[in-house]
Amino acid sequence: MKNVTICLLILLFINFVISCSENGDKNFAQTAAKKYTGQTIHVIVPKLHARLISGPILDEVEAFQKQTGAKVRVVTPGWNETIKKINQSLVDPELSYDIFVVIAMWNGTLLGNNHIEAIPESIKQKIDWEDVLPIYRDSILSWNNTAYGLPYDGDCINLYYRKDLFANSVYQERFKQRYAYPLDVPETWDEFKDVAEFFHGWDWDNDGEIEYGLAGNRVKGDISMLQFFAQAGAFAKHPEDKAYYFDADTLKPRINNPGFVKALQNYIDLTSLGPPGMANFAGHDVRNSFVSGEVALAIDWADMGIYAVDSPISIVADKVGYAQIPASKDVYNSQSDKWDERFNQVASISGNWMFLINQSSKNKQLAFEFAAHMTSKELTNKLTAISGNAVNPSRYSHFDNPSSWQQSGFSTQSAKAYLDEIKVSLSNKNVTYDITIPGAAEYYQVADKYVYKALLKEMSPQEAMDKAALEWENITEKLGRKKQISFYRSSLNI
Repeated sequence: MKNVTICLLILLFINFVISCSENGDKNFAQTAAKKYTGQTIHVIVPKLHARLISGPILDEVEAFQKQTGAKVRVVTPGWNETIKKINQSLVDPELSYDIFVVIAMWNGTLLGNNHIEAIPESIKQKIDWEDVLPIYRDSILSWNNTAYGLPYDGDCINLYYRKDLFANSVYQERFKQRYAYPLDVPETWDEFKDVAEFFHGWDWDNDGEIEYGLAGNRVKGDISMLQFFAQAGAFAKHPEDKAYYFDADTLKPRINNPGFVKALQNYIDLTSLGPPGMANFAGHDVRNSFVSGEVALAIDWADMGIYAVDSPISIVADKVGYAQIPASKDVYNSQSDKWDERFNQVASISGNWMFLINQSSKNKQLAFEFAAHMTSKELTNKLTAISGNAVNPSRYSHFDNPSSWQQSGFSTQSAKAYLDEIKVSLSNKNVTYDITIPGAAEYYQVADKYVYKALLKEMSPQEAMDKAALEWENITEKLGRKKQISFYRSSLNI
C-alpha cells in the first residue's frame, strides 16, 4: 500500500510539472506573439488597377495584427502621388513611413541616399533568402553588393501567342508561300514582324470580325518605357557589357546610339500591326486584346498567363503558347561602336516590387517582421498562383508545383509550360534591368515624351533619341555627374 501511495504521489508530481510546463510554454508563446503590442508601423504602396500589388497586403493586415498585437497602417496613394509622398517623407519628419513597397525604378532615391536598412541575417533566414532566384537576389534586391530589398513580385516580360493558329495547316502553307520559311514561334524580331504582318487585318478565326497581328504597351505616361527598353535589349544590350542605358564610367547616355535607334524604329513599325488605337494601349488593354481573341501575339509581363485562363472575357484559355521575348541576329557594341553579328537573346525583368525598410523607422524589428511575412516563401507561393494581384514568380520554389496553379484555371500541363518559359527567361545571364538611380523617374519621363513623339511620326527615331539623350545629360548635370556615376555603378553591383 505504501508503495502504491508513493507511486501515486510521483505520478501527481509529474503531472503537475508537465501542466506547469505546458502552461508556461503557452504563456510564453502568447507573450512572444504579442511582444509588439503598442507599436505601429506605416506602409506606403501605390494603388494600381483593381487589387494589383496592394490587395494581398491589405488582406494580411488583420491577421498579422491579431498575432503580434501591433498596428499596421497601409497608405495607398495613386502612382504619381506615391512618388511625391515618398520624396516628401525623406525630408519631412511629420510624414514618415516604416515600409516602402516600391517598384525597382524607385530604388535609386531610397538606396542611393542611404535611407534603407540592410536586411539582417536573421530575416534572410526567415524568408529563405537562398530560395530567391539569383537574377533578383544579386541584382535589383541588392545595392553595391548589399541586400536591401525583400522580394515580393518577380517580373519578366515574355511573348504570348495563339497555339491554334500556328498549328493550322492552311495557315502554315500560306505563310510559307509568302515568306519562304515555315510558320513557327518567332525567335527574332524580324520573324515576329513577319508573323504579326501575316495575321494582321483579316478574319483568321472566322468569327465575322477583323483580327490583328499583335498587342503591346504604347500609351504615354504609363509604364510603356519599361516595355520599350525591354524590347530594345535585343539590339542594344551587349552580353559582355553590364551597362545598358549609360556608359558606366562617364554616364554618357547610350540611348541615341544605333542599337536604340533601330529598336525604336522596330517599335514604331510593329505598332502599325496592332489594333486601331494601340498607340494608347496600357497593360490591361494588351491583356484584354489578347485574351478576347483580337490578336495573335502579345508582349507582356507574366500577368498575362493567369489572365488568359482566369479572365471572364477570355476565349483563349487552352490556346496560349509561351516563348521568350524575341532576339536579334546582331547587337550594337557600345564599347567598340560597331555592330556585332551574333544571336542576342536578352531577358527583361523590368518592373519587380519589393519591400524596403526605412532606416529611420522607430519600429524596425516590427517592420521587418511584417515585410518578412509578406515576402515569405509560403505566402508568395500562394499569391503567385492566384489571379489579380500581380505577384509573379521570383523564387526556385515558385516553380515546384504546377498542379497548384489549377486554382486559377490552368491545366497542370499548361501551368508547367508557362512556368518553364518564365524559368528560361530568369536563367538568362544577359538581362535588362530598370534604371534604378536617383532621377530615374525624370529619365523615364523624358524618354517617354520623345519615344511617343517618334511613335506619332512627329520626329524621326534618331531625332527623338538625340533629344532624349541631351535632356538626360541635363538631368545628370543637375543631380551631379560624379554622384550619378557612383550610383549607377552601385546599381550594377560593379
